[in-house]
Amino acid sequence: MTRRVAFLFPGQLSESIGMGLDFYDADPEARALFDLTSERCGRDLRRIVREGPPAALGENLAAQASVYLVSTLACRALARRGVQPAATAGYSLGNYAAMVAAGTISYEEALDVLVAVWRETERAGIRGAMGAIIGARREAVEDECAALRERGRQVWIGNVNASTQFVLTGSAEGVAAALEALRPRALSVLPLSMSWPIHSELMRPVAEAIAPLIAGLSTIRDPEVPYYGPEGRAVAGGEEVRRLLGTAFCFPTLWKDTFESMTAAGHRLYLEVGPGELLTKMVRWIDRSTRAVPAGTVSSIATAVDIVAAG
Repeated sequence: MTRRVAFLFPGQLSESIGMGLDFYDADPEARALFDLTSERCGRDLRRIVREGPPAALGENLAAQASVYLVSTLACRALARRGVQPAATAGYSLGNYAAMVAAGTISYEEALDVLVAVWRETERAGIRGAMGAIIGARREAVEDECAALRERGRQVWIGNVNASTQFVLTGSAEGVAAALEALRPRALSVLPLSMSWPIHSELMRPVAEAIAPLIAGLSTIRDPEVPYYGPEGRAVAGGEEVRRLLGTAFCFPTLWKDTFESMTAAGHRLYLEVGPGELLTKMVRWIDRSTRAVPAGTVSSIATAVDIVAAG
């Protein structure tokens, strides 16, 4: 019997040493996907995930490819246990896995886009920073970012996680200035270990550079189940998926709006399909009447399957 439930896919900074190795050790198909992903991105992901050090896994391409890989392995493991997505959404990087799970692009082509974004960001020498703001009003955060940009410091809201929780993105100087200015008006401010200004205008040269690749993608199609994109709503069709693949990293991730759209459509139980439990915590921040359950390891998937079966 197939059961369906909403799937949420995590993003970068969810990676950890050892993730995905339970799939690798138990399943020849998982080992094959490790090998394919490693070959396409030029990183020995099994070795990095198994041995580290954490700095090697934290490198942008290794981190992003590994999270994408482990999320897909978890999704496939759920399918073998009879649990399929009723809808999908991804947090930032997690959109690649969410698109694949919704049937709107192949794993291989989404991986090609992920690698191309990394390659062109490095080729252009784009560097920046990101930082978290917890317990601040959105108007205050937006006003401070706008004031800093008027003074030549590049900083924007990159992620809206909840009504009072945000991720800032931009130049290292701009993000540092915004965090310091907002410190008295927030419960907490925290620099993040990110070296790219993801979800900001500074990434536009990358969008231009990968445009030919995006135009030539051949496996894009309309989602088989609703896919809720980073703009806070269900994606209309394959060509909108194509646009998001080529540009989403230049614009904010409206996670709060995305999750609320899914809840408004009737989804109350969610599985966090991939490493870590960050989205499970975010769900509690946004709407405590809903529930999210981690499903990123063999053992947590067994628990999640029982919870889904119980309704």
